[in-house]
Amino acid sequence: MHTRFARTAALIAATAAVISPVVNAPAASAEPALAAPGGPMRMFPANPPATLTDITGKTINVPRSNFVYPCSQGPTGMLRTANGEQRVMLTVSHCVNAVPGTQPLAKEVYATRNGEYVKIGEAGAHTQMLPGAHDFSNPHSAVWTNDWGVVHIDNGVVDTKLTQSQDVRGGAKGEPVALTTVRDFRTLAPGEFSIDNFGQPICKDGRTTGRTCGTQLARTRDGVYSYGLDYTPGDSGGVNYDPRDGAILGVSSITLKAFGHSLGKAQPVDRIIEDVTGAPDGYVNEYFTVTQSTAAPEDFVPNAVEFAKNDEEFFAANPGYELPNPRAELDKATAAAQQDAVRLGEQALRGQVNPAEAKELLQQHASEIAYWGGNTLAFELGKLL
Repeated sequence: MHTRFARTAALIAATAAVISPVVNAPAASAEPALAAPGGPMRMFPANPPATLTDITGKTINVPRSNFVYPCSQGPTGMLRTANGEQRVMLTVSHCVNAVPGTQPLAKEVYATRNGEYVKIGEAGAHTQMLPGAHDFSNPHSAVWTNDWGVVHIDNGVVDTKLTQSQDVRGGAKGEPVALTTVRDFRTLAPGEFSIDNFGQPICKDGRTTGRTCGTQLARTRDGVYSYGLDYTPGDSGGVNYDPRDGAILGVSSITLKAFGHSLGKAQPVDRIIEDVTGAPDGYVNEYFTVTQSTAAPEDFVPNAVEFAKNDEEFFAANPGYELPNPRAELDKATAAAQQDAVRLGEQALRGQVNPAEAKELLQQHASEIAYWGGNTLAFELGKLL
């Protein structure tokens, strides 16, 4: 799923594992957990520019917060590898490795506390999604790609096995659910398709749509497919689990809207563990143990509050600046296209057609109308949300 840079910025421009005793986090903590499934996961570009030129040609100052790359947190636990035990969070690749067309990300991973970004770890191993998979422009790639990443949790950061989330405005929160173990599916061969999970329940926690539940439909080697979870940008990486027993199924990856709901694809967590550690099929829970900590998740502010604060920082850095009005800019682009169409028509009547000029103007106007048309639609939809 495509992740969200802040609105202002958008407008302006295997080896086998070594088995050793588990060292679990404390069972409970007086301090809230910042590494909390369903909580906010944030990253930033490695080298964000201090200034940008907006679509109208104005140079503006851009605070770092306006480049935030938002996802949701996945399950935490102890991973056993050939290099020893590592306390990790499991996520999707496109949350730690920017999708094509966006700026490369730094390794630092953050959560939010009291309106500030607090480092909780660093990105580690990850895969590279197949071209065209992220946006379904290549459906074959979308079905067969793997999409996983690992975050190494910093020492001193409290984690928890309790998953909880809220939607962008603070609703759909639900009670904390204790994650228990990893659902160890039979590993399918590349290209194999199975419906052995058809009809089973599935829930997810994410920072945009909160907690939603649906029905599993089928699975592939690197996909658990479901209907009704309705992943939306910013939900990526959030944990998917079986509400009957708290078993971890996957982490939110990509979605395709259909018939009012969405077909969702989660990256199976058992496959992440197999790929990272070399765990044999059927033994992933000997290589990964869900944290035993039952610390209460941090009381994270809703996304809407976080992003509104980021917008305030932008306007404080640019006193008097007004964001381009998409509707007004669309009207201007449309009027300019109409004027040029009339002028070129009059020239054609006089036999003065310049094909190169006509082609260049057509491309220019089509691009501007498409750009501002898309922004106008997004603006109008945003007012309804």
